[in-house]
Amino acid sequence: MKYLESRSDIAQGELIIKGTRIRIAQFLQFLKEGASLQQIHEWYPWISVKKLSGAIDEAISLISNHPANA
Repeated sequence: MKYLESRSDIAQGELIIKGTRIRIAQFLQFLKEGASLQQIHEWYPWISVKKLSGAIDEAISLISNHPANA
């Protein structure tokens, strides 16, 4: 994966945005609550909007390809 990763030494192995400690679940919660990618970028300026968008795409792909959805 280009934008997401899971590391046992960060966030207890939960899926995070690569190169950060931001859990994808937290990121998706921000979006659910109405935050835009630009707003999230303003909160975390070291994460580009392109990286945030890529993280969404990868999360969608992971969910779509999960065995429970087969």
